Amino acid sequence: MHTSKPASWRCDFDDQCTKNTRSGPGAAAVRYWFLGDFSDTLIRAGNARFGLAHIQAGGSTKNKANHPTDAAAVKLWDKALNNYARESKGEKYRGGWVHTYKYNSGSQARTMCVVTDDQSYTYNHTDYGRKGIITAYWVPGHVGWKGCTKG
Repeated sequence: MHTSKPASWRCDFDDQCTKNTRSGPGAAAVRYWFLGDFSDTLIRAGNARFGLAHIQAGGSTKNKANHPTDAAAVKLWDKALNNYARESKGEKYRGGWVHTYKYNSGSQARTMCVVTDDQSYTYNHTDYGRKGIITAYWVPGHVGWKGCTKG
């Protein structure tokens, strides 16, 4: 995780995405850049529908308890994005991916679920490139990506 765009940041084999993806004003502002093994992503400031603001509000369910945004949670997001264990990631919709990381919180088994969107984000009629992380939350138990139901 980086607070500025690393020189090695890329969108897989998509040169246009790599060159075009940048921080912008308001909801388009990039808060963190994540490097992945195969494809990199980011999290934008966002709004009520995606990004950091969406997660801080508790996602679409308004459940703030399972939508942490502290430093420990961000580390779990990074682990989920770079987890290639069997059933740890899957395509939810075209360009939309669910990434998971299994962990324990005390004696409780949990799975961090991170949902990303590879589509471009347009703000104020300007395309800022990859949308990035749209939500992140934990669910009880150790589950695969299909077990990441709305939290």
